[in-house]
Amino acid sequence: MILRTAMAALLLALAACSPETVLPSGEPAPAPELDSPAPESEPSRVFGPANDAARTTTGDLTVSLALRLPDASDGGDATDVLTLAGGNGLQVEAQITGALSPATQVEGQTLRALLDLPVEEPSTLVYRVTNEAKPESGQGLCGAETAAYVVVWEPSIPGESSMKVLGIMGGAPESGNARACPMLEYRRQ
Repeated sequence: MILRTAMAALLLALAACSPETVLPSGEPAPAPELDSPAPESEPSRVFGPANDAARTTTGDLTVSLALRLPDASDGGDATDVLTLAGGNGLQVEAQITGALSPATQVEGQTLRALLDLPVEEPSTLVYRVTNEAKPESGQGLCGAETAAYVVVWEPSIPGESSMKVLGIMGGAPESGNARACPMLEYRRQ
């Protein structure tokens, strides 16, 4: 009797684990659909301007970072994409190119000096701008000019809530034709 009950329970358990469900009409049930991923802009962080250049250029700044996967047919690599959205309508999208030493020079000045970084900071992140949509005022990261790269620094100390952004025109920060734009400084809200 116990053996018969155990066998019945086992058969019921195996039937519940069956990968294919059959509808009363005799057709297999459709496969479950996966939910779409969260929008790229989530999670995002909001920063308020901490210097005059940031107030003029963007006002409040919403920053998001997303991992963009390549199309299956492209066979490319996944890339980190930074999105900067200014309260004034400025939209900047940029792909990460890597990290640079704060000792990297732009127009004869180091990134450490241009961003006013602490001596102990080992690196800053550099992104290649893929799209910069300016608001009606025409004010972008580099004024009326278009930024080619953006350098972003956030302190590695827990509890710090600042961020510094530096647009670069012309070429990559380490190239001879790179020109620095005004440094934008923000505080997390």
